[in-house]
Amino acid sequence: MKILAVKLKSVIITIIVILIVVFGIFMTAHTLSDAVSGEARMIPIYNVETDEKKVAITFNCAVGNSDMDSILTTLDKYNVRATFFLLGLWADDYIEEVQKIYDAGHEIGNHGYSHKDLPTMNYENILLDIQKCNETIRNITGHSPTLLRPPSGAYDNKTISAAENLGMMTIQWDVDSLDWKNISADEIVTRVMTKVGNGSIIQFHTGTEHTAQALPEILSLLSGQGYSFVSVGELIYYDNFTIDHNGTQKKQSRVKF
Repeated sequence: MKILAVKLKSVIITIIVILIVVFGIFMTAHTLSDAVSGEARMIPIYNVETDEKKVAITFNCAVGNSDMDSILTTLDKYNVRATFFLLGLWADDYIEEVQKIYDAGHEIGNHGYSHKDLPTMNYENILLDIQKCNETIRNITGHSPTLLRPPSGAYDNKTISAAENLGMMTIQWDVDSLDWKNISADEIVTRVMTKVGNGSIIQFHTGTEHTAQALPEILSLLSGQGYSFVSVGELIYYDNFTIDHNGTQKKQSRVKF
């Protein structure tokens, strides 16, 4: 029995070593492939490096409209200009809500037209999906979005390149309220307040159970801590910037000669 146990242990170790070697070969080949193709991984903006206590409040609009009036009333009360990323299909169904968002002075971004994962599509179809959403919003408001938040936050180089070729910047978030999981209002407040920082982009959703309920307390607490509220378009940099591997956009100092 002892000899059998030793042999079994030896076999297990051998299998583990083989798996490690195979994984190492795979990763090396993957890295070499990227190097040969010359395609570096592109990263969207998750937050912005800034010394100022300012944050961007954002909403993804893809389901329902029952809480829209409440959310807009709260934003107005706290003098917040938020950014709403609209799904094209949602905008088609809720034209009146799109107009309300626009008339209230909020920024409108693109959330794709059909809520398909853009990386699963070829480049041409990604372009078409983004353009169709832009066209839908433009037909209602008269203006095309300049910001893209991909459905489900799914992106690849094709996605970011397509947005850039349309003159748009791709925006993610560094604070996820998880309101889409229908957690309680208290849990939403706790999540946001424990993760927020200077230059944060905070993600909420409309059409959820408790977002509208949690929003007043979050805005009150953030205001009490000295934070100001800006749209994503007012938060980000448009030139002379870098984006690090964490998605933090940083202002690049000009070199003086």
